[in-house]
Amino acid sequence: MGKPIVYIDESGFAHDMPRTHGYSKIGQRCFGTHDWGAKGRTNAIGALYHFLAFAHLQEGKTFTETAAFVRVKLRSLMRWIKRFRTEGFEGLKDKPGRGKKPLIPLENQAAFRQAVLELQEKKVGGRIKGRDILELMKTKYGVDPSLKTVYNTLKRADLVWISGRSIHPKADLEAQETFKKTSQKK
Repeated sequence: MGKPIVYIDESGFAHDMPRTHGYSKIGQRCFGTHDWGAKGRTNAIGALYHFLAFAHLQEGKTFTETAAFVRVKLRSLMRWIKRFRTEGFEGLKDKPGRGKKPLIPLENQAAFRQAVLELQEKKVGGRIKGRDILELMKTKYGVDPSLKTVYNTLKRADLVWISGRSIHPKADLEAQETFKKTSQKK
């Protein structure tokens, strides 16, 4: 066949990743840069399909030939072209609004974050647990999520911390240190 095999990571790439290369026709200089903008990830395979389709159209291929080459329906290709003409590169990006909405809306994230931090301050001995936050979400926000959703919500609110074993409120740290120094090693 003579064509190289290229493997692409389907997870895409982060928008804040530095990119040192651009796209242009073979033998022509690449002008300008493209800022993918805001947030999240771009599906690398979807982006390549768009660029590949536009490269074929630029080389003079018909819409039908291009759609067959990139293996999409002609209607999808026409939709890409229409969105590109009206919105530019922004029109080719995945639109927000797809998928399940967060149980705690973004405008309530700051209040949720503050409520979790206050809950932790009121806790005597140790850290709050997922069940504690689940109870908070039930009482204050009227939602009944799973523990996995609680942890995802904490991550979204930038409240993920990893800590060692908690210290009992009546623990004697000096006695523990003395024990460590005087105990026999096995």
